[in-house]
Amino acid sequence: MTENEIKFASNYIATIALEDNGAEKVNIAIQSLLSTYLKEASLNAPNNDDFKPLSTIITFTQKEILKMDSKFKKIFIANGLVARIRTRKCGYYQTTYEIRFRSHGYNISCTSKNLEEAKAEFIRKTKPGEIDNHKIKHSKRKGKHQFYVYFNEWLSLKRGNIGEKEIKRFQTNFNNLPEELRYTPIHEIRAIDLDAILKDVQPRKYEELRTLFNGIFKYALACGIIDRNPVALIKFKRTERQNRESLSKDEVKSFLRRIKDAKYDEIRQGAYILYYFGLRPCEIDEETHVEGDFLITRNRKRKNGKIEYKKIPIPKDAWKMIDWNKPLTFQCGKEKFHNLFKELLEGKTAYSLRHTFATVCQQYVRPDIVDIWMGDSTTRLVGKVYTHFPDEFMLENMLKVQFTQA
Repeated sequence: MTENEIKFASNYIATIALEDNGAEKVNIAIQSLLSTYLKEASLNAPNNDDFKPLSTIITFTQKEILKMDSKFKKIFIANGLVARIRTRKCGYYQTTYEIRFRSHGYNISCTSKNLEEAKAEFIRKTKPGEIDNHKIKHSKRKGKHQFYVYFNEWLSLKRGNIGEKEIKRFQTNFNNLPEELRYTPIHEIRAIDLDAILKDVQPRKYEELRTLFNGIFKYALACGIIDRNPVALIKFKRTERQNRESLSKDEVKSFLRRIKDAKYDEIRQGAYILYYFGLRPCEIDEETHVEGDFLITRNRKRKNGKIEYKKIPIPKDAWKMIDWNKPLTFQCGKEKFHNLFKELLEGKTAYSLRHTFATVCQQYVRPDIVDIWMGDSTTRLVGKVYTHFPDEFMLENMLKVQFTQA
């Protein structure tokens, strides 16, 4: 720098030192002059145009902070000097100021040749109603610690231990989560973020999502990725089940007559199985089959994620009523299934047939035997089938049961 340039710079610094935030402006001016000096000193360098602008930290006054959104008040008060300012040469003596904040999920940038204007613009962007426009949108790039990574790992471990229907349900529920959450690093997700999603869903969906969240975070905790499970702070709300009372004898007779109508062709096989075997509707699927004198199906009430099967003796009436040459499943979609059963049972649900089976059986055999047939007694289910009672014993007990005739 020439002597005249140094003299001019000294006068300029002395002038701005008397203005508001003078110390801050002097600091920026000195850095700008230093950058100019360094740039001129390297004029012979081949990459002179690549000179990088200097950056420093800018302070906001308490009065300025109070104009910001409540989120930013906490950030600035807690951390002090947080907004970074970058200075660039613009002309010979002018400087461009860029105030930038990239933290806590926000990316805010304001540029001006006047520092006060840049600060004013920054405060405007951090006001309530404006601040959310500057949230960082999470990238879909693969990330090492993003939430979806641990979901995929957790789900891969569940395969083979739970049915494909449940795998699909977990996958669908996760895919329906907000994109921002799915791509957020797992250690940044808080209980309040999860609760915000759970509070707006139906009770059954609440159960499903909380179970999903809990599984993923417990897995990440076991892997040492996080040191806490935020789901532990969220209360588990069990769905209030519908009143699923059993059918009366007259209602059973009506059911057995009406089910023969052609309009119930798609649910007839499944309806008979619900009535004669006490299955849950979700247990009637492609895995349901006959082995000798027994019906074999997956028990959907599992413990610790283990796959278990129920082995239920076939009642003599079921041999006559069910067409064993046809698939032992429902032949319609979920919505039509519910509508047909509501009409067939005059307002009651398919579960009423399961409860009717339990009510009838308990009149003739011991309750613990009925529990096994219903799949409610997991203590007697070992591996894939129960082993405490021989087949002959179970068949003899089923022969005692007298089902209502049409």
